[in-house]
Amino acid sequence: MARRGSPRVARDVRAAIADALGTIVSDPRLTLVTITEVELTPDHEHATVYWSTPDPALLSDDRRARGPRPSRVDEVAAGLAAATPMLRGAVGRRVRLRVTPELRFRPDPVAGQVEMVERLLRDVLPEGATTDVSQERPEGGTGQDA
Repeated sequence: MARRGSPRVARDVRAAIADALGTIVSDPRLTLVTITEVELTPDHEHATVYWSTPDPALLSDDRRARGPRPSRVDEVAAGLAAATPMLRGAVGRRVRLRVTPELRFRPDPVAGQVEMVERLLRDVLPEGATTDVSQERPEGGTGQDA
């Protein structure tokens, strides 16, 4: 198993990429992309950047009509590949390292698993039911055992 690099540096790389996506990258395929995690090798030469984008089925019809639409996974991957040199430059300017890491973008597997569980719950639960724990408390209860 590969060892991971410094958590502080990974956090800084993640912040630099997220900021660059919001400010200097103007690709519409990357509008609703969230950078969820960055894993660095111990020598900081390679960074695996995990990203997610919302499932179009989870957005309301009103949001789809007015706001940007979420891109498909292959569209986001192509957009990130095209923006990689610009993002790597932003990381190099913001995070002071001996070597600017090579960026490898991967869809976040956790985000896909969460979406799958939400779909399963929607299929299993009756119409109008909620999975919000705070609404399942008894009247006047705090949700904690005495």
